Amino acid sequence: MHQTHKLTPVLLGITGLANAGKDTLAQLLATHCGARTMAFSDGIYAEVAEAFDCTITDLALRNTKEQPQPWLALVHCRDVAFVQRIQDHCAAQGHALDLMAARSPRTILEWWGTEYRRHQNPAYWVNTVRQRIQRLRSVGCKMPIVISDVRKPDEAAMLRELGGHLWRITRPGSEVQTGHATSTTGQEFAPDLTLINCHDIAHLQGLALVHWGELVQKAHTNKPRHRVVEAASSDSIGEQLH
Repeated sequence: MHQTHKLTPVLLGITGLANAGKDTLAQLLATHCGARTMAFSDGIYAEVAEAFDCTITDLALRNTKEQPQPWLALVHCRDVAFVQRIQDHCAAQGHALDLMAARSPRTILEWWGTEYRRHQNPAYWVNTVRQRIQRLRSVGCKMPIVISDVRKPDEAAMLRELGGHLWRITRPGSEVQTGHATSTTGQEFAPDLTLINCHDIAHLQGLALVHWGELVQKAHTNKPRHRVVEAASSDSIGEQLH
């Protein structure tokens, strides 16, 4: 009688700077490889949307994410503990906080994720995502899981702890740092693969499909590897896919 082994679906994290293509890569894997996507920031968006009585879409719109919005003034926040924490944070830096001032979605999201929740518990977001993954696995979910925003050491460590793999994506022109604690190139997390996103989305899709296939085949080996891959020409991608 042959012994069968129950294989755990692939778990992949994506790291890299803002605008390098992390979300695009995750969406390509969802569309073409059947992956289920999630992010450490999912909980931040959900909690901020509830606290400010807005939608996640309101917070995520790219054309307004950096622009101060009157409806995100702290006076409109329903979470008193958040407002108090940001007041304390600003006071510690030596300046007062204007509760009436408009704030950008990015500012509020960063404050909520780091200065508020991580201040309460450094493992707050890691625990949230770990529980989500473990819950999916416990009910027999067969879909591979892709986490689109691995930005901090404890997030990368949790990914490895659960048997996950890490891809780093870079793009020329995306090297500018935002200055916030969550901005990272991802190189310090020893990624298994680096994708250089230097052409169009079709080329990135080709790379994603080729290396996803390799990952699925090798997901249950312990052989360490790191590769740097550029988006190739359409001809070379076609050769790889055939």
